[in-house]
Amino acid sequence: MNVLKQIHNSRITYMSASAVALALFIVSYVTFTFYRPKAVIKLSDVQGFTSENTLAIAYPSGSKEISVDKTSYGRKVTLEASRTVSELYNYYKNIFDAKGWEVEYSDTADGMMITKYKDRGNFVTVTVSKQPNLNNTIVILDEVRAE
Repeated sequence: MNVLKQIHNSRITYMSASAVALALFIVSYVTFTFYRPKAVIKLSDVQGFTSENTLAIAYPSGSKEISVDKTSYGRKVTLEASRTVSELYNYYKNIFDAKGWEVEYSDTADGMMITKYKDRGNFVTVTVSKQPNLNNTIVILDEVRAE
């Protein structure tokens, strides 16, 4: 009889503990679901990382970025590539033709090719030149974004 009383008391203890744990879980869940924090400052006042709006021009494989300069009108990127001037000229011509850009200006002189592309107010001037003392070719991408 004593054993039955202990089993009965331990079942009541377990059921009571389970009911309390379940009640705590339900209260926690409901409180979390309906919690709405008060904003201390407006979201418009929060400042963080800003993204840069660029024209996303691809670089030739194996090229090395020498410099990137942000300007008031866009950016200027200087690359070094191990291709010839004509290969790089054709590379960028194919890219801009595929994107539907128009050639506004093109000129060739002394191992240098300069081409200016335009699209909806955006301009990119591609200058490709072979440097006499280097084995590589220099490419300058000068972006002008429409405001």
